[in-house]
Amino acid sequence: MTTSPPRKRTVGGGEIDIEAFQRSSSIATLSSTYPLRLISHPVRTSSRAAIIFMSSYGGGLVAGDHVDMHVRVRPKARLALLTQGSTKIYKTPSKDFCTEQNLTATIDEGAALLLLPDPVQPYKGSSYKQSQAFHVHPQHSSVAFLDWLSAGRAARGEAWEFFQWRGHNEVWTLPANAGHAAPKRLLLRDNVILDGMSPLEHSYRDEMDDLGIFGTLILRGPVFHPLAQFFLKEFTSLPRVRGVSSTTTPSTMKAKTTTTIPTASPRLTWTAASIRGCVIVKFGAKDVDEAKQWLRDMLEREGTVEREFGRHSLLCLQ
Repeated sequence: MTTSPPRKRTVGGGEIDIEAFQRSSSIATLSSTYPLRLISHPVRTSSRAAIIFMSSYGGGLVAGDHVDMHVRVRPKARLALLTQGSTKIYKTPSKDFCTEQNLTATIDEGAALLLLPDPVQPYKGSSYKQSQAFHVHPQHSSVAFLDWLSAGRAARGEAWEFFQWRGHNEVWTLPANAGHAAPKRLLLRDNVILDGMSPLEHSYRDEMDDLGIFGTLILRGPVFHPLAQFFLKEFTSLPRVRGVSSTTTPSTMKAKTTTTIPTASPRLTWTAASIRGCVIVKFGAKDVDEAKQWLRDMLEREGTVEREFGRHSLLCLQ
């Protein structure tokens, strides 16, 4: 058994190292410093996966907080990385005084990582930047991660009234041979930038067309291949809005068209596409509960997440 030496403990730092052990997964390293808290699931589940919750003291991050997490999932191990509620981003005294959260994850050959957090909830007058980078084996490691954002505190009438929100997601492939010095290769980059300092004369409330939440789900690898194909199949079977048909530009993209699901289901708009071995799902809904209901229904109907990571891995969708 080989593990990396522990990193120097810094403010807001977190480290997770998961190893396979007797057809299950064990936590080799788990450490965090204020304001980040990492908590392992108190009950041993029947699945192969280790379950760890990310949280913060007070349930949110204040202006100037900086979180920097490093995750390693070793060969054939499984990790479900969850939260215990929405991450609240509190008001900043200045639009230039930003809250930042970074995650770097390495998923080795045969390993799988599921990142299924509750949505980020930015308060009015907040400023937030998030960066996530996932490094995967070219063919044999798997990752699924959900990145979603709500409009704010709906009970107080807030709707997209933060200074800025920047989300940056990347998927990289590692060399197939661990001893080979070949450079890593970028597969996917997904950015969402809502910057109140842009020269728009109207607010994001107008731009978001009455949406209360929007998000991105990215799937890659053999563990999540059935789920990825399920989303693509469901998407192509839905009626097109305004008679728009699927597009094929660029040539690597499939079924890249916005649709609205039937009125018998929650009012939600979504799209799905396949690019460079990843399936990207974008969605938006009027409120958080509608989005949770739709996503929970999709994941439960297909079954991969519960089968590979256990029922507890769906807690953020309850």
